[in-house]
Amino acid sequence: MEACKATNLISMVTKMVVDSPKLVRYWGRKPPFMVSKYIEEFTKEGEVVLDPFAGSGNIVKVALELGRRAIYVDLNSFAKLIAEGTILGCDVEELKKVIDVIVQDEEIEVVTGEKKIKVSRKELFSIKCPCGEIAEVKSIIFTRFYMFNFEPEKATKLRRKVLEKIRESDFVTHEKLVEQLSDIQKNGVTNALKGLIKMGAVTEQVLPIEINYVKPCICGRTEINGFCEPEWLIEDPIRPAYWYPKTELRYPDGKPFLKKRDVERVHEFFDSRTLAFLSYLWHKINEINVSYTTKKCLHLIFMATLARSSKMNRPSGGTWPINSYWIPRKYVIRNPFYVFIRAANDLIHKLSSCQCKRKEGGNAEVLGKKADVAFLLDDAAKLSLPDNSVDYVITDPPHTDEAQFFELSTFYTSWMKEELDFEKEFVVNPRQGKDLKKYLDMYTRFVLEMRRVLKSSRYFTTILHEEDKTILEKCIEITKEAGFDLYKLDKIDNFHIITFVLPK
Repeated sequence: MEACKATNLISMVTKMVVDSPKLVRYWGRKPPFMVSKYIEEFTKEGEVVLDPFAGSGNIVKVALELGRRAIYVDLNSFAKLIAEGTILGCDVEELKKVIDVIVQDEEIEVVTGEKKIKVSRKELFSIKCPCGEIAEVKSIIFTRFYMFNFEPEKATKLRRKVLEKIRESDFVTHEKLVEQLSDIQKNGVTNALKGLIKMGAVTEQVLPIEINYVKPCICGRTEINGFCEPEWLIEDPIRPAYWYPKTELRYPDGKPFLKKRDVERVHEFFDSRTLAFLSYLWHKINEINVSYTTKKCLHLIFMATLARSSKMNRPSGGTWPINSYWIPRKYVIRNPFYVFIRAANDLIHKLSSCQCKRKEGGNAEVLGKKADVAFLLDDAAKLSLPDNSVDYVITDPPHTDEAQFFELSTFYTSWMKEELDFEKEFVVNPRQGKDLKKYLDMYTRFVLEMRRVLKSSRYFTTILHEEDKTILEKCIEITKEAGFDLYKLDKIDNFHIITFVLPK
C-alpha cells in the first residue's frame, strides 16, 4: 500500500468508526477549570508547580499552559506514559510516516497448527458472506445465552425462578431473562445465573448475534443478524506468533485483584485473532527505529488500541464502562487494525492542535530554569527533590472510595513489561491489607514530604472527593499537625479543594 493510500485510509477510518473522544481509558481526570484558577492565584509565570499524584497529567498540562514550570510525579508507569505522550508529544510528521509504514504492512505473522506463517491482515479478519463473497469484518457483537440442564435438589427461591424461565425455552439470552424477570434487579438475575452455572444446573455459552462489515459486500449486505457463527476465510485455530502478556490478575502475594471478575489473565480479554494481531503490532512497534518521543507516542496509541478492541465493550456503552475487569453479558469486539488507525488519528489530531513545545529535563533542570517539565516515576512520600525547592503543590490524591488504579493499570503495564509497586500504592484495599488507618498513615507521610519540598510562605492545595465528613476533617487535621495553616476551603461539585499555607 502506498503512503498516500495509507493516509487516505486513516481519514476514512475517522469517518467510519465512532468511539470515545478520550484517547485512552484512565480513571481519574480533573477538568482544567478546576485547577487553573488556583495555579494562577498562587504562582507566577516561570515558577515551579509540583503534582505528586499526577496520574494522566492534567494538572501538569494546565500549569505548563499557564506559563509555569512543572514536576510530574507518579508511581504508575502507565499513567506516566499517558502524560508524556499527551504533554510532550512528538514530531507529528515523523509519527504520520511511521504509522504509514505500519499500515502498509499488509501481511502479518500468526501461528496455525504448529507453524508460523504469513497471512493477509485483511483475510485474517474476513468471512464468507451468505452470498458466497468475501467480506472484511469491522465488529462482532456477542451475547451469552443459557440452557437448562437439570433441577437441583437445593436452590434458593430466586434461582428456581430464574431456572424456570430458562427451562421454558430451548435457550434464552441474558437480556431476555432480565426482561422476563422485570420484578428482579438485573444484578440479582446475574448472580442467580452464576450460582446455577456453578451448580451445573445451567450451561452458559457465548455466540455472535451481529456481524458488521467494513464496507458493503458486492451483494449489498452490510451486516449479518441473528445467531451466526462466522465462516472465517482463514480457519481457526489462530495463535499469536510473537510475545504477549499472560499476566495473572493477582497481587504479588498471589491474592486475586479486588476488581477481578470474569477472567484470570490479561490476554483472556481478547479473542484469538485480535490477540494474534496485537502481538504482531506490538512487536512491529518495538522494532521500528524512531525518536524517543515518537516511540512513546506509538506505545500510547497501542495502549489506546487495547481496551477498544477487547471484550470489555458494550455495543452502546463505550470502552471499559466500569472500573473492574469485567466482560459485559453482551459485548462487542472490533477489528483491531481499524481501532489502531483510529487511535493513531486521535493522537495525531490532538498533537496537531497543540502548538507549544515543551523542553523535558530532570529535577535540577526544571528547578534551575533550564527545562519546562520533569516526569518522575517516584513515590509521593519520598521524593527525589531538594528541601524547600518548589513554589506550589497542587494535587488530587487517591481517595478512600477511589478506583484501584494499579490493578486496573495492569491491563496495560503487562504489555509494557513494567511491574507496579503495590506495596507503595496509596489506596484503601482490603485485599492488600490497607484499611482507613493505613490510608491515613500514608496520607501523613505524604503531607510531611510536601512540607519538606515546599518553600516557606508558599501554598499547598489538595483536592479531595470525600463524602465522609469525619475523614475529610481528619485529612485537614493531619495537614495542620504537619505544620501547615489552613488558608481556605472551597467546594466545586463533589470536590473539596483545600488550600494550606506553609508559615515562615
